[in-house]
Amino acid sequence: MLETIFGEKSGFLLALTLISTLTLLIATRSARRRGRENPWAVGALFALLLMEAGVTLLLPGSPGAAAGICYLNQTPSAIFMTSQGLMNIAMFTPIGFFALAATRSPLAALTGGIAVSTGTELAQATVFGRNCDSNDLAANTIGTFAGIALFCAMSAVSGRGTHPGKAGLKVAGVLAFTTVAISAAAVSTVVTLVPVEDSGTQLSSTAQREAADNAIRRAFDDHVDITGVSLHPGAAGSQDQLVISFKNGTAQLSWPDQNDFSALLEAESVPGKNSFASEPSLTPPKRESDAEAIAVRYTEARYPHHLKNSFIRTFPVGEDAEFGWITSWRVIDDGVLLPRRLDVQVNRAGRISQLVVREFTEEYSLAGDRISETSAMKRVEEQVGITPEEASEHLLKTDGEYKPIWVVAIRHGPEDVESVFVDSITGDIVEGLGVT
Repeated sequence: MLETIFGEKSGFLLALTLISTLTLLIATRSARRRGRENPWAVGALFALLLMEAGVTLLLPGSPGAAAGICYLNQTPSAIFMTSQGLMNIAMFTPIGFFALAATRSPLAALTGGIAVSTGTELAQATVFGRNCDSNDLAANTIGTFAGIALFCAMSAVSGRGTHPGKAGLKVAGVLAFTTVAISAAAVSTVVTLVPVEDSGTQLSSTAQREAADNAIRRAFDDHVDITGVSLHPGAAGSQDQLVISFKNGTAQLSWPDQNDFSALLEAESVPGKNSFASEPSLTPPKRESDAEAIAVRYTEARYPHHLKNSFIRTFPVGEDAEFGWITSWRVIDDGVLLPRRLDVQVNRAGRISQLVVREFTEEYSLAGDRISETSAMKRVEEQVGITPEEASEHLLKTDGEYKPIWVVAIRHGPEDVESVFVDSITGDIVEGLGVT
């Protein structure tokens, strides 16, 4: 988990640890001089707060987000299913523990933890370009509470209790008022709250890891060593995806249907050891037909059903086929392009460098009285006032079922081509579709 989150940032983490250790010593000494009851707890708290700020705000290479956006996550249960949520809980548990050890006021410690977390999230959204998420705030609060509960339990066992105290209530009140005031000011001026479904990376289950392993083995035998599998929930009703990590490459598998699988083993123009040799003694291809023959033999061995009732096309990747060739299989029924697809990229060494597999087994019907290509293009021209360039008929999912849809291309500029979708049965313009 730590390697996934921090990657190759060991230098920064080492420097942050050294600075935090120095902070621990200085703060402890200062608290001792001031006569604080638990100077070691004060020092530890300051060191942990510095570590939290460094990791959440200053860690190099962290993914950015839209400036001024805070996401209101509508799936709070995802806190316990994501590596980020668990890490946030783990990070704030010692903060809650030592905050209570330093203040001896559970209320002040809890309010302080919430205040620090809120300040971090607002800073991420407005200054540091990090993600601001309500689930992070909730996870940090849970961690703070867990640390407080742990200290209370240890104090009860040792016979040393905690107390709210007037000083603790005053501190808690000031922190709560300041946090609410700053948050309200930020939301009314520079921060926009955006409700979203959960889109965070979740920990995978045993069944998901088995499905990922089966998909990889079917495609590449034992050539790929999987280092991690995570679940990425689909946004706006789209399909969830299992993201499969391995050295120098990635793969994705749709979940739970497992119908869509894609893998990129190697993106370099010079073939290396990461691409998959389906035929170890193979002579490198010199032309398109050679690469197509390799792709066909690969498909016959692993995805033979994609050869049935399909048409095949092979084309170069790169101006001079420096990345090899892609061989594609598609299926057309009564002039309608079906969702099923298979793309196999063969590099200049004759090895498989990229793969896209889409299964399609759902039932569908193609009415005989569909509108023609000319009618679909005319309908689009009437709608947008631009003469379309071309159109093709696809089987796409709309309103929960697959229907024939004309995909009509209109050009707004040299590099600006838009697809407009026309229902082949009704002739109506359909919004919110896409072709992949």
